[in-house]
Amino acid sequence: MKSVRIAAALTMIGLALLVASGVSAQLKSPDDVKTGLKLLVQVSNDFKRQITAKNFARIPHENMEYKEAADALRSAIKDEPANFKAKVETRLKASVAAYQKVSDMSAATPDPDKLMAEHGRAEATMKAVFELFPPELRPDMNTPPGRGGAAKN
Repeated sequence: MKSVRIAAALTMIGLALLVASGVSAQLKSPDDVKTGLKLLVQVSNDFKRQITAKNFARIPHENMEYKEAADALRSAIKDEPANFKAKVETRLKASVAAYQKVSDMSAATPDPDKLMAEHGRAEATMKAVFELFPPELRPDMNTPPGRGGAAKN
């Protein structure tokens, strides 16, 4: 009985890996997608740096860059199936709105602790976008800019 469960578990893992790699292979512009996702992380990290440095006047500029990064991702998936684009767009809109909230708060409430907490919520929406893409295309959230920024394969 144990060997049947182990075999079933291994089969499920194998199928999951096959599906994940199939999604990447099915994307028409995986390099562009990877770049778009990486841009989102880089700008998100810039938000964090500006909050930490209490450079609140710079945050609206970072927000404009986040919108541009979102547009780059939209462009990268323009030829994908409509249902996939709709899923990405729903999550991407939520993420753009969350970063807009951080930007708006930076002028109204220049409190680094509150801004950092709101940034954490915005990061969660960005991660929800990443979940729609294969792991090999997702950027490493902890990699400093200029050091690759992409997850290791």
